[in-house]
Amino acid sequence: MICSSSRLVQTVVAIAILMQFSSMTFATSYHDGNYDMKHQHKKLAFMPSTLSTVNQQKHKHNISTVINRHKVSPLNMVEEKDYMSPMRKRPAPKGGDTAYCNENILRQQRYYNDIRKAGGTDCVQDVYVKDPGTAEDVDNIRYWYVGKVARCTGTVSSELAIARQINLLEEHATRIRPVELGRHFGSLEFYAAPGDTELLLTQNNPSVRIQKVSKEVKGSESVPLLEVGLDLSIVTNQGQGLFIIRTEDGIVPPHLIGSE
Repeated sequence: MICSSSRLVQTVVAIAILMQFSSMTFATSYHDGNYDMKHQHKKLAFMPSTLSTVNQQKHKHNISTVINRHKVSPLNMVEEKDYMSPMRKRPAPKGGDTAYCNENILRQQRYYNDIRKAGGTDCVQDVYVKDPGTAEDVDNIRYWYVGKVARCTGTVSSELAIARQINLLEEHATRIRPVELGRHFGSLEFYAAPGDTELLLTQNNPSVRIQKVSKEVKGSESVPLLEVGLDLSIVTNQGQGLFIIRTEDGIVPPHLIGSE
């Protein structure tokens, strides 16, 4: 009986020690390369396995919450349709179908080539613009060369061809001569000469005369663009531009006759 009581006491003490041991907390640590992290693992005895599963799910939830909190969307996740170039916000240039833009310039250049190929020089006129800064000296006015205009001679007059494309001509004139003409957009005066006579004009040949043309001609808006064309002058960085000296009436001044 005494032996049985002793064994009973030992058994009770062993169970108490085991229960105390099972409730102890063990701390473990590991190093991930950036910092040390410590996790406390509590060894549970006599607990259902479902409780361990619940703790694992809570642990995963906490980790995912921290990751999502510091998550930054990469730049390539921005959809292309949401991006708008600043250039698209610019308003369309004024001038309608003769607005000064690359599309209209190239179109009229194609029409010019087609018309000139079919009709030759007879359907071409050279266009000049008066320099307002030299207009006071009526015998020494400077006229800048802007480009060439082509037309279908059977349906379009030279005045209509220039008036129909006057916005392109005036815009181009102010761009190639910004100092002399840039501040006078809208008030420039245009003159026309026979086609391909630049050399004769620079040689001050009195037989070739330039004549003033109107920028607004009745019926010019209804002229089909494919019946007129435009070949604009190009000025390089080294070029000074082409100009001639004429009187207010467009003729060679007397003191320049015979000189080049």
